[in-house]
Amino acid sequence: MRKIFIYVLLIALTTFQFLSCAKMDDNYSDYLDINKVYSPKVTNLTKIPGLKQVRLKWDNPTGDIAKKIFIDYMDSTVTIDSMITSYHLTGLEIKGYDISVYTMDAFDNLSVPETVSVFPNGELN
Repeated sequence: MRKIFIYVLLIALTTFQFLSCAKMDDNYSDYLDINKVYSPKVTNLTKIPGLKQVRLKWDNPTGDIAKKIFIDYMDSTVTIDSMITSYHLTGLEIKGYDISVYTMDAFDNLSVPETVSVFPNGELN
């Protein structure tokens, strides 16, 4: 008799557990229809290293979502309030840098970075 009671109790608890999750999708279903539009990234990032300087060139994305350019290199950043296609970094130390170029939208959300590695120890072309 005790075994039957335990089996019935387990079946009831399992059934209750599945039924209690039936409307679980209601918690997040409103958010499934939201389509996020991110700031598109720059492409074809190239570098022209020189002595303690580097010239960066890239192609901007099409469309009007991206509004600014953001450049991040080691502990420094540069924000340009327009969509330029090149930038000249000067005053660099002779060491390796990972330089990332982002676009920013009107709300200052960053795109996925385009990154190059640079060692600025030569003559600028």
